[in-house]
Amino acid sequence: MRKIRSKILAVILVTALIPLAGLSAASVGLLSGMKGNALDTNNKLGITAAEDSGTALTNQIENDLTARAAAIADSVDGKLLQIENHTRVVAEYAEKLYANPEDYVARPLTYLKEDEVGTTIPHIRTAEGVSVEDVLPEISLLGNASDVLDEFLVTGINVSASYIGTESGFFVTFDSNATGPNNMNYDPRTRSWYEGAKESGTLFWTDIFFDASGRGVSLSCAMPIYAPDGTLKAVAGTGATMEKISEIVSGAKIGTSGYAFLLNNHGEMVITPKSDFVVGESYIENADDNVNAIGNAMTAGESGIKRLILNGEDVFVAYAPLPRTGWSIGVVMPNAEVNAPVTAMQEDINGLITESETAVESYMTTAVSVVIIAVILAVILSMILSFRFSTTISKPISVLTEEAGEIGKGNLDRTITLMTGDELEELAHAFNTMTHELTLYMKDFEKVTADKERIATELNVATSIQASMLPHIFPPYPDRTEFDLFGSMEPAKEVGGDFYDFFLADEKTLTVVMADVSGKGVPAALFMVIAKTLLKNNAQMAKSPKQVFEEVNNILCESNEGGMFVTCFMGYLNVETGVFDYVNAGHNPPVIKRVGGEWEFIPCRPGFVLAGMEDIVYKPQSITLNEGDMIYMYTDGVTEAVDQVEDLYGEARLLRTLNKNLTAGIQDVVSIVRNDITDFANGAEQADDITMLLLEYYGKSKKRGE
Repeated sequence: MRKIRSKILAVILVTALIPLAGLSAASVGLLSGMKGNALDTNNKLGITAAEDSGTALTNQIENDLTARAAAIADSVDGKLLQIENHTRVVAEYAEKLYANPEDYVARPLTYLKEDEVGTTIPHIRTAEGVSVEDVLPEISLLGNASDVLDEFLVTGINVSASYIGTESGFFVTFDSNATGPNNMNYDPRTRSWYEGAKESGTLFWTDIFFDASGRGVSLSCAMPIYAPDGTLKAVAGTGATMEKISEIVSGAKIGTSGYAFLLNNHGEMVITPKSDFVVGESYIENADDNVNAIGNAMTAGESGIKRLILNGEDVFVAYAPLPRTGWSIGVVMPNAEVNAPVTAMQEDINGLITESETAVESYMTTAVSVVIIAVILAVILSMILSFRFSTTISKPISVLTEEAGEIGKGNLDRTITLMTGDELEELAHAFNTMTHELTLYMKDFEKVTADKERIATELNVATSIQASMLPHIFPPYPDRTEFDLFGSMEPAKEVGGDFYDFFLADEKTLTVVMADVSGKGVPAALFMVIAKTLLKNNAQMAKSPKQVFEEVNNILCESNEGGMFVTCFMGYLNVETGVFDYVNAGHNPPVIKRVGGEWEFIPCRPGFVLAGMEDIVYKPQSITLNEGDMIYMYTDGVTEAVDQVEDLYGEARLLRTLNKNLTAGIQDVVSIVRNDITDFANGAEQADDITMLLLEYYGKSKKRGE
């Protein structure tokens, strides 16, 4: 105790008295010099702050304008998406009608009657020379689309007319502004919306136009309708006004004097609240270089912000694209309004600089006096208090040292009691808290360790159960020489959502299934068990692949509160003839290798996923396998495997890997592809289940292994 006390006393006296003696002489001179430096630095900092803050505020306003342009563009693009979805639904429904006319009851339509003018009654119009009697069956078939057309015409945003024009020359429409029954000649095939969709082969947007029925500026969206053999049958179209879009653009609040405008992909003005520009006229033509540069950037689908002189006014113009139509939103704000906050802020900073200089002068004078007095008092107090502090500090330290030694020996029941009223007492309390929490932690650690071991055991059991549910004995049918199979499933977690299956539906029909449940882990594994069981049970009831998918889809949709779905491929192989009938529900297309040829993807309609929507109709397909042909089925865990930089393995690399090993057997193919995925990943963690299944067809004359 004496030794600690003496050291503390010596340290306090040396560290206090000697520096204070020197400080008393130097402080006055240093503070005087600091006053001049502080005033100079304060002035420089004020100027720099004004400049930097002005630049930052200008940049912030420019960023806000750019973000505002993007927000308006997103809002307008959302309205266009509603129109596009409307058109797509009508077109897809009409394709179902043409694909399966026998499934629908005839619903004839007629010309508009006198008392129906101004209503949304479905009616037809025909091209000159087209007889209704000649096309009546097709009219009666498309009459089934009336409910779809009517529903979207009533509820669709901006939709003013919904219609289908046919290659045979008639026109089915819903239009509340339709003219009277004496004006029923109309050839849809000559219209820009029809010709555009026919030529593009996909969804098509027309340029804006002034509606002939007095609805103002309008545009149309159209989509071709094809028969199952790929023949163009008709075009679905949606006429829409620009009213809601105009409200978004013209009603946008851009500061106090700014405004927004809409430009089409030809550089023509679509919507503007300013009289300087006229709707339909070019924004770029005859413009100066700066305006022309912005116009070209907007029509090119770019986004950004530029400052220029527009109609004699210094302005900022921010712009953002509408990817759906190639149009662009522009936001204009005068530079004077942009810089007004900057000017006001700089004036405020200049005033603060002046006030700060006065305050520094006063504070420094006071500080010099205070330092001199403080140094004198500190010398006196340090000598008095050093004696008391040496005793006060050393005793609690000794107590802490002794008690900490006991705790270090493992005596966690030890309690340290100090009543110093300072940090040493808090330190003693911290020691007591630490020993208490350490005791609790050790108990909790034992429980957590036991829980982890139990969960690990249960997951191992789940993994074993899932693995046992998939076919895993190869060859699976040693007594059948017409074919051979080999498959594997490697889950990303302990259990996964991928599965494959194969079984003999009857003596001459081999059924193969490859599927991928959305998500991973236990929920996906449970959903996988349900889907696998339903698919197998229905396939063994002498149903076609199409019937199996349609039945299982409706069952899975019932009470699917988790919103899960399954991508699936199913095929039936007639082992005697080699005919392979198959359907696809949103799954990756399999790959086939013909005898003497290379691997290539099987033609495969994508279809809609199982459990996604009730009453989906699936379209079957068929190919014929020759003796020695092989089919490779897989899940997206193969093609979407990633490397260290998140690049995808991809379908192209899969084909290259397969075609480098054309002579490999079905078991070797699985190993080759899996090893190539491992090399590609280069240590990256497996992100999805990896599942593969190979089928080799031998026929009757060729045997397994030949």
